[in-house]
Amino acid sequence: MEEQQIQSIQHYRKYGFEFSKVSEDTIVIKQERVLNGYVLNQKQLVEIAKSIFPDYHIKPAVYNLDVATVTIDWIEEKMKEYGIKRNDLIKQLAIDKSNLSLILSSNKELTKPMRALFFYYFLSYEINRDIRNDDNFMNMGN
Repeated sequence: MEEQQIQSIQHYRKYGFEFSKVSEDTIVIKQERVLNGYVLNQKQLVEIAKSIFPDYHIKPAVYNLDVATVTIDWIEEKMKEYGIKRNDLIKQLAIDKSNLSLILSSNKELTKPMRALFFYYFLSYEINRDIRNDDNFMNMGN
């Protein structure tokens, strides 16, 4: 392997991507985790791997959300981190007050789709954190 390839692989590993050679002419690229809110699709993964391994067949493995990490405690931590109140969740996620109360008090099961909803909701806050904290954005009307 050439030095440039090694450096590229190390660079992408820092951002949650893994590479493995599964046969003589095939490389698998997998997004293991999400950093900075970037979830790449198959085409984007192939482009990255092809830039490093132009002569190989590429098999992309997109990010697979592990919804088990989204718990009531996780949701409450994210609410605190971003300053989000229950009323914000009610309005922004179209969840009625009684259902949200049941969910957050663990009296109603947090289903897989609901866990995914909360994950991507808070991911959007993470992605847009810089925009919300930009004084120019907050004062655009002035």
